[in-house]
Amino acid sequence: MGRFLAGVAVLSVVLAGSIGHAQMKVANLDDYRKAMQAIGGAVGGANKALQGGMMADAKKALAAAKPNLMGVEAFFTARSKPELVAMAKTAIEKVDALDKALGGTDSAAAMAAFKEVGATCQACHAKARDQDPNTKAYSFKPGIL
Repeated sequence: MGRFLAGVAVLSVVLAGSIGHAQMKVANLDDYRKAMQAIGGAVGGANKALQGGMMADAKKALAAAKPNLMGVEAFFTARSKPELVAMAKTAIEKVDALDKALGGTDSAAAMAAFKEVGATCQACHAKARDQDPNTKAYSFKPGIL
């Protein structure tokens, strides 16, 4: 019985890890909006934890960013937008670097990696997105899609 429970525990950990990295499906604009909100929440949560010196909590908060960014990359790939695909890939690379930094003990390195994630997000938003000054909601710039 003990071996069975140990096997179930190991399988649970393996499955939980693989679910955390599964690409989110982003098939339409509503899915895109939800993915971007999830990314924003993940990055915001990571920032809050990092500012508080809680790197392990920041790493946990960041976990939702990558699968959603992978979905965003697929969204732009399906629409033949190579410049936006490249920006999404860069964002994924920066999130991976931040995730790695958060697994260490150097908070200055983690903060530097966080700033790179933020700069990548800002670059994509500057290229492709408009923000309503009143509602703060984002939309695609005309002609982007």
